[in-house]
Amino acid sequence: MSEDTDVSVPAPDGIAEILVEHEEQLVVLQQTVGGLHQAVEDLLATPPKKKPAPWNWKELNGKESVALMEALREWVDWVNARYGVSDSSRIYGCWYRHGAVVEELTAAWLGWRAANYGHKDPTTDLASWHRDTFWPMLERIASKPWGTSNCHTEHVEPRPSFRDSTDEEFTEFLSELGT
Repeated sequence: MSEDTDVSVPAPDGIAEILVEHEEQLVVLQQTVGGLHQAVEDLLATPPKKKPAPWNWKELNGKESVALMEALREWVDWVNARYGVSDSSRIYGCWYRHGAVVEELTAAWLGWRAANYGHKDPTTDLASWHRDTFWPMLERIASKPWGTSNCHTEHVEPRPSFRDSTDEEFTEFLSELGT
Protein backbone atom coordinates (compact mmCIF):
# COMPACT_ATOMS: atom_id res chain seq x y z
CA MET A 1 0.00 0.00 0.00
CA SER A 2 1.34 3.42 -0.87
CA GLU A 3 1.43 6.34 1.51
CA ASP A 4 -1.23 8.15 -0.56
CA THR A 5 -3.84 5.46 0.07
CA ASP A 6 -3.06 4.81 3.72
CA VAL A 7 -6.40 5.22 5.49
CA SER A 8 -6.83 4.50 9.16
CA VAL A 9 -9.84 2.30 9.66
CA PRO A 10 -11.25 2.24 13.13
CA ALA A 11 -11.90 -1.07 14.77
CA PRO A 12 -15.35 -2.50 14.05
CA ASP A 13 -16.56 -1.47 17.54
CA GLY A 14 -15.51 2.14 16.87
CA ILE A 15 -17.44 2.24 13.59
CA ALA A 16 -20.64 1.17 15.30
CA GLU A 17 -20.34 3.93 17.89
CA ILE A 18 -19.63 6.54 15.19
CA LEU A 19 -22.62 5.36 13.11
CA VAL A 20 -24.97 5.52 16.09
CA GLU A 21 -23.76 9.02 16.98
CA HIS A 22 -24.14 10.23 13.39
CA GLU A 23 -27.58 8.67 13.11
CA GLU A 24 -28.73 10.50 16.26
CA GLN A 25 -27.38 13.80 14.91
CA LEU A 26 -29.14 13.22 11.58
CA VAL A 27 -32.45 12.63 13.35
CA VAL A 28 -32.07 15.90 15.26
CA LEU A 29 -31.16 17.75 12.05
CA GLN A 30 -34.14 16.27 10.20
CA GLN A 31 -36.49 17.36 12.97
CA THR A 32 -35.01 20.86 12.99
CA VAL A 33 -35.21 21.21 9.20
CA GLY A 34 -38.76 19.84 9.25
CA GLY A 35 -39.77 22.39 11.87
CA LEU A 36 -38.15 25.24 9.94
CA HIS A 37 -39.82 24.08 6.74
CA GLN A 38 -43.22 24.07 8.46
CA ALA A 39 -42.63 27.52 9.94
CA VAL A 40 -41.72 28.97 6.54
CA GLU A 41 -44.78 27.34 4.95
CA ASP A 42 -47.00 28.80 7.68
CA LEU A 43 -45.54 32.27 7.19
CA LEU A 44 -45.97 32.12 3.42
CA ALA A 45 -49.49 30.72 3.61
CA THR A 46 -50.84 33.26 6.08
CA PRO A 47 -48.75 36.12 7.39
CA PRO A 48 -48.90 36.34 11.18
CA LYS A 49 -51.84 38.58 12.01
CA LYS A 50 -51.92 38.05 15.76
CA LYS A 51 -48.95 40.24 16.54
CA PRO A 52 -49.64 43.96 16.12
CA ALA A 53 -47.30 46.02 13.99
CA PRO A 54 -44.74 48.00 16.00
CA TRP A 55 -46.43 51.27 14.90
CA ASN A 56 -49.93 50.25 16.00
CA TRP A 57 -50.59 52.99 18.57
CA LYS A 58 -53.67 51.21 19.92
CA GLU A 59 -51.64 48.17 20.97
CA LEU A 60 -48.44 49.77 22.31
CA ASN A 61 -47.45 49.84 25.95
CA GLY A 62 -45.96 52.94 27.58
CA LYS A 63 -42.32 52.12 26.84
CA GLU A 64 -43.07 51.21 23.20
CA SER A 65 -45.18 54.38 22.80
CA VAL A 66 -42.32 56.53 24.06
CA ALA A 67 -39.82 54.91 21.68
CA LEU A 68 -42.14 55.28 18.69
CA MET A 69 -43.01 58.88 19.59
CA GLU A 70 -39.31 59.77 19.88
CA ALA A 71 -38.60 58.23 16.46
CA LEU A 72 -41.60 60.00 14.96
CA ARG A 73 -40.44 63.29 16.49
CA GLU A 74 -37.03 62.92 14.83
CA TRP A 75 -38.74 62.48 11.49
CA VAL A 76 -41.16 65.39 12.06
CA ASP A 77 -38.24 67.64 13.02
CA TRP A 78 -36.44 66.58 9.84
CA VAL A 79 -39.58 67.20 7.74
CA ASN A 80 -39.96 70.70 9.19
CA ALA A 81 -36.28 71.47 8.57
CA ARG A 82 -36.54 70.16 5.02
CA TYR A 83 -40.00 71.36 3.90
CA GLY A 84 -41.23 73.81 6.54
CA VAL A 85 -40.42 77.07 4.79
CA SER A 86 -43.87 78.53 5.55
CA ASP A 87 -46.75 77.86 7.93
CA SER A 88 -48.62 76.07 5.15
CA SER A 89 -45.81 73.54 4.73
CA ARG A 90 -44.92 73.22 8.40
CA ILE A 91 -46.13 70.77 11.01
CA TYR A 92 -47.04 72.77 14.10
CA GLY A 93 -45.14 72.02 17.30
CA CYS A 94 -48.21 70.68 19.10
CA TRP A 95 -48.71 67.87 16.57
CA TYR A 96 -48.14 65.20 19.25
CA ARG A 97 -51.18 66.45 21.22
CA HIS A 98 -53.55 65.59 18.38
CA GLY A 99 -54.16 61.83 18.20
CA ALA A 100 -55.42 61.89 14.61
CA VAL A 101 -52.41 63.97 13.55
CA VAL A 102 -50.07 61.44 15.19
CA GLU A 103 -51.78 58.68 13.19
CA GLU A 104 -51.48 60.69 9.94
CA LEU A 105 -47.83 61.46 10.56
CA THR A 106 -47.08 57.85 11.47
CA ALA A 107 -48.64 56.66 8.22
CA ALA A 108 -46.73 59.28 6.18
CA TRP A 109 -43.47 58.41 7.95
CA LEU A 110 -43.90 54.70 7.26
CA GLY A 111 -44.63 55.44 3.61
CA TRP A 112 -41.54 57.67 3.45
CA ARG A 113 -39.43 54.87 4.96
CA ALA A 114 -40.80 52.34 2.48
CA ALA A 115 -39.92 54.70 -0.37
CA ASN A 116 -36.42 55.49 0.91
CA TYR A 117 -35.11 52.21 2.33
CA GLY A 118 -34.51 48.75 0.92
CA HIS A 119 -34.08 49.76 -2.72
CA LYS A 120 -31.05 49.03 -4.82
CA ASP A 121 -32.32 50.76 -7.95
CA PRO A 122 -34.31 54.00 -8.29
CA THR A 123 -38.11 53.75 -8.19
CA THR A 124 -40.98 56.20 -8.46
CA ASP A 125 -42.00 55.43 -4.88
CA LEU A 126 -40.71 58.71 -3.45
CA ALA A 127 -42.36 60.81 -6.16
CA SER A 128 -45.63 58.98 -5.48
CA TRP A 129 -45.18 59.51 -1.75
CA HIS A 130 -44.85 63.26 -2.24
CA ARG A 131 -47.84 63.50 -4.59
CA ASP A 132 -50.20 61.00 -2.94
CA THR A 133 -49.23 61.05 0.72
CA PHE A 134 -47.10 63.95 1.94
CA TRP A 135 -48.67 67.06 0.45
CA PRO A 136 -52.28 65.89 0.93
CA MET A 137 -51.44 64.87 4.52
CA LEU A 138 -50.00 68.31 5.28
CA GLU A 139 -53.16 69.92 3.90
CA ARG A 140 -55.42 67.66 5.97
CA ILE A 141 -53.67 68.14 9.30
CA ALA A 142 -53.52 71.91 8.79
CA SER A 143 -57.15 72.33 7.73
CA LYS A 144 -59.28 69.77 9.53
CA PRO A 145 -60.90 70.35 12.94
CA TRP A 146 -59.23 67.18 14.28
CA GLY A 147 -55.87 68.56 13.17
CA THR A 148 -54.00 71.73 13.97
CA SER A 149 -56.32 74.15 12.14
CA ASN A 150 -56.86 76.23 15.31
CA CYS A 151 -53.28 76.08 16.56
CA HIS A 152 -51.76 78.99 14.62
CA THR A 153 -50.16 80.75 17.59
CA GLU A 154 -50.63 78.19 20.37
CA HIS A 155 -52.05 74.74 20.93
CA VAL A 156 -55.84 74.54 21.07
CA GLU A 157 -57.41 71.31 22.25
CA PRO A 158 -59.70 69.84 19.63
CA ARG A 159 -63.29 70.01 20.81
CA PRO A 160 -64.45 66.50 21.66
CA SER A 161 -67.53 65.19 19.92
CA PHE A 162 -70.77 65.62 21.83
CA ARG A 163 -71.91 62.16 20.73
CA ASP A 164 -71.05 58.82 22.31
CA SER A 165 -69.00 56.48 20.19
CA THR A 166 -71.54 53.74 20.77
CA ASP A 167 -75.12 54.52 21.76
CA GLU A 168 -77.03 52.99 24.68
CA GLU A 169 -78.83 50.42 22.52
CA PHE A 170 -75.67 48.44 21.76
CA THR A 171 -76.26 45.91 24.58
CA GLU A 172 -79.81 45.28 23.36
CA PHE A 173 -78.47 44.86 19.81
CA LEU A 174 -75.99 42.23 21.05
CA SER A 175 -78.78 40.37 22.86
CA GLU A 176 -80.88 40.23 19.69
CA LEU A 177 -77.85 39.30 17.60
CA GLY A 178 -77.08 36.33 19.84
CA THR A 179 -80.58 34.82 19.57
